Amino acid sequence: MSLNSSTTVSRHLQLHSADGQCERLYDFLAEALAQLPVTEAFRHDLKLVAEELLANIINHAYDEDAQGGIDIELIADAHAVRLTFSDPGKAFDPLDRKTPNAQGDLSEGGMGLLLVKSLTDEQSYNRVGGRNVFTVIKHYNH
Repeated sequence: MSLNSSTTVSRHLQLHSADGQCERLYDFLAEALAQLPVTEAFRHDLKLVAEELLANIINHAYDEDAQGGIDIELIADAHAVRLTFSDPGKAFDPLDRKTPNAQGDLSEGGMGLLLVKSLTDEQSYNRVGGRNVFTVIKHYNH
């Protein structure tokens, strides 16, 4: 299937901030990406990015023993896929912190964000209505 300039694909998924949600995320991505003219490498990259973002929310957005919902939206048009993760956890802008380089000291973490940045073309963070909203965009031609 190829998308023309006026066609979009839009999918939404709700998860809980608990371990064991990766399979639902993988199924969601596989179903949505199956409708798009993307390579296996593109699918793999987006899967790694989504897994990293989900893991960060599960591990860092909530206090110990607290859980919350995670909304994931995938929108694709003729040029790119936009993947947005939204959660009501603690405010945290991952783009506001220094990202280590691959040879740098990774003791403070940040390797996941380095991976996300390297596998996507654009990243943005906003705090909207008490929710973290993190969006990545991956263009088909990269």
